[in-house]
Amino acid sequence: MACGKTLAEVPMRVGIIAPNYYPAETGNAVTVRRIERQLRLLGCDVRVFPVGRLAGERLQAAVEEFSPQLLHAFHAYHGGRVAHALSTSLGIPYLITLTGTDVYQALCDQRGLEMHGALRCAARLVAFHACVKKRLGEHLPSIEERTVLIHQGVELPADYAPLAGAGAEDEFVFLLPAGMRPVKNVLFPLAPLAELHSRYPQVRLELAGPVLEPGYAAQVMEELERYPFARYLGVVAHDAMGELYRRVDVVLNTSLTEGGMANTVLEALAYAKPVLVSDIEGNRSIIKDSVTGLVYRDAADFRGKAEHLVTDAHLRGRLGKNGRCLVRDSCCPEKEAGSYLALYRDILSAA
Repeated sequence: MACGKTLAEVPMRVGIIAPNYYPAETGNAVTVRRIERQLRLLGCDVRVFPVGRLAGERLQAAVEEFSPQLLHAFHAYHGGRVAHALSTSLGIPYLITLTGTDVYQALCDQRGLEMHGALRCAARLVAFHACVKKRLGEHLPSIEERTVLIHQGVELPADYAPLAGAGAEDEFVFLLPAGMRPVKNVLFPLAPLAELHSRYPQVRLELAGPVLEPGYAAQVMEELERYPFARYLGVVAHDAMGELYRRVDVVLNTSLTEGGMANTVLEALAYAKPVLVSDIEGNRSIIKDSVTGLVYRDAADFRGKAEHLVTDAHLRGRLGKNGRCLVRDSCCPEKEAGSYLALYRDILSAA
């Protein structure tokens, strides 16, 4: 530390251990890139080490060369174990942000034992919502007290009005933005929306997102051949998603699990779009049914609520307005990054 300077006055050097940093359109990548950008605005010296492109000795050499004061890993299994190994080797503290499948899937299967060391040795763990912290505590009660809550942030666009003339006037578009993997359950809306399409021919479904599991993506493409009202848009660059949100009528989340606040749901709310989401802890952490969006329990409930959205413009407008107010008041990205910076300082002070 420079002579005469306090810890708060020295630029913080943070090494981020990020799985799924590429492609840039995955939920984890969106989260990491937002936090990375905001930390730099706060004066931090940040470098991201993408797990997958760097590994083993190359990764350790790159981290050593940067010489961070602490490591911040995302996803306990894919990032946390790497940070744990680097921490042991380099003698620096680390924290882990829990992102979803690490708590809701990996902790419950054979990978759980491989994660225990990383979770127990982390200086802090971060959850997006109390439901994730509670779930972690059910598996590992001893580390619940070291788990802090930092809500996801989302950029609030100034221009969010629907695009005039962007789509055909006789189309009503449901958008499902999700990576192609089973946990996102992207096949689910095809059958119920097909029934709706038979009565409302203007109904369309658009899927957008990267291929994360090729076998599952092939299954999705095959199914789409049976449903001509639905189409796959491919990967949409994150900076182009705003225009897509503004063009569509309703945004879906059909996930089987989410690690708290899904980026796509927050983004849809920021664009004042009504959302229809699955009844899981992560979605309930954001959406109050019939207030900030609609939550469905099963296919019949999905179909009924989707029809209500198609036929009731007042409902769509009310949900969209309430959703935007929610993220404006509760999901500030500057506050999110400030909370991380304060947590970094606490960790280093303790160390």
